[in-house]
Amino acid sequence: MQDFNLPFNRIKMKTKGTISLQYKRIALSLLACFGLLTGGCKKLADVDTPINSTSTENVYKDNSTASAVFIGLYSRISARFFNGGLASLSVYGELSADNLSIYDINTSRSFARYYRNDLEPTYADETSTTYWQTVYQLLYTVNDAIANLNGNAHLSPKVASRLLGEAYFLRAFCYFYLVNLYGDVPLILTTDPEANAKAGRTSTTEVYAQMNNDLSNAEALLTQDYVPADVTKTTNERLRPNLAAVHALQARVFLYQKNYSAAESAATKVIEQSDYFFTELNNTFLKNSPETIWALQSVTYGINTFANRYLLITDIGLDGSDNNFYLSESLLNNFEAGDQRKTDWVRSIETNGKIYYYPTKYRSPVIAGSTVFEEYDIVLRLSEQYLIRAEARNEQNNIAGAIADLNMLRDKRRGPQTPDVGNPLPAISLTVTQQQLRPLILKERRSELYTEWGHRWFDLKRSGTIDAVMSVEVQKKDATWSSYKGLFPIPTSEIFVNRALTQNTGYIN
Repeated sequence: MQDFNLPFNRIKMKTKGTISLQYKRIALSLLACFGLLTGGCKKLADVDTPINSTSTENVYKDNSTASAVFIGLYSRISARFFNGGLASLSVYGELSADNLSIYDINTSRSFARYYRNDLEPTYADETSTTYWQTVYQLLYTVNDAIANLNGNAHLSPKVASRLLGEAYFLRAFCYFYLVNLYGDVPLILTTDPEANAKAGRTSTTEVYAQMNNDLSNAEALLTQDYVPADVTKTTNERLRPNLAAVHALQARVFLYQKNYSAAESAATKVIEQSDYFFTELNNTFLKNSPETIWALQSVTYGINTFANRYLLITDIGLDGSDNNFYLSESLLNNFEAGDQRKTDWVRSIETNGKIYYYPTKYRSPVIAGSTVFEEYDIVLRLSEQYLIRAEARNEQNNIAGAIADLNMLRDKRRGPQTPDVGNPLPAISLTVTQQQLRPLILKERRSELYTEWGHRWFDLKRSGTIDAVMSVEVQKKDATWSSYKGLFPIPTSEIFVNRALTQNTGYIN
């Protein structure tokens, strides 16, 4: 699998034969991981990858091998540990913001740099990979898939259509994270090695326009059905994007663009689907919960999710190694009295005479060698859609509609009524103004979406509150804050290879 881990702009050095071998490895070497998947995914073991392929086109002449490429993509997105898998934003993104603290900052150089907002352009070379490299590797495969699936007469129409819809969705998904982590980024839409190696940065506005276009294409191709590895069938496993996932990502993208009418419309399409509804808080993060729109399954034996690997503290307490992260004081103070999310999604433990709090949204223990999955990494879920619609409605001066959405969510998250407490987590008053509601929405997003996919980090930036919040927060980290740190640096190694790239302001190569 080493070829798959090469930086994106170095792919130009590969021959067609090497690229073909890359796909052969995706289809075959990952089969051990695919075997962990349930239902129809087991049939991937029967994939007969062309041995004498001279181009990736051969991969897209067979339904099974074409589908296997996409299982490899989802595997890569959910990849664990220090390889820049996007699911790790649930830790790295929270460390960059103000939701997580580190017990022993000297244990991990990589985690500490995100926590102290002390990333340097050379850190990619020291940690082997970054989100930049990981996502552009994904995009290379996605772009190749789009090129080979458009007008493909070798695959069955149902397979080609489904895979092409997922490819468009994934390209938009990848670019959403790139622009929110790095700002202006190269907009790569082909696999032309010479052109890609010289691509400069594209404005965020243009990249968002491409996301909109890709999601529109995905919307026309995908259905509400969830599918297994054999995409001609249906499944109850919510492990691949469907039409609701497209609408959910559209809602987020439109919100970030401040296209509030479109954001409201897209979120409503999800909310009105009968397949998605609120469940008990303790069941929210179980696999295939009714709140799940799209999730990723682990490809690591014994580990259900990235979060339970790094955030679930064992009985030994915080020790600075595997158990090294806890919830920040400011996050704990964000919860209101009677908020059941703090009761059900937070636990405490004593270490060296001090009480620390840690998240238990995901709570399956790490069991070496286990292939039993009780939880999946949830990427998109229902509550975010209510929060998006509330914000979009508020910005359109539909105060009553925004309050209704927030109160719907709060009603599902409040604790039981008791004689002592009365009615905890009360409804938001109908008398609040648009201006007063804005921080309340951000507060609600923080209580609901903490330790999930970097939401807090992105919310601080798009709301314009990052400097005010982080200038205070970094004092607790014994660090310093500057506005430019809201964007991550582009790896020096990438700029060295592609001279058309420029570094983000404030960083020195």
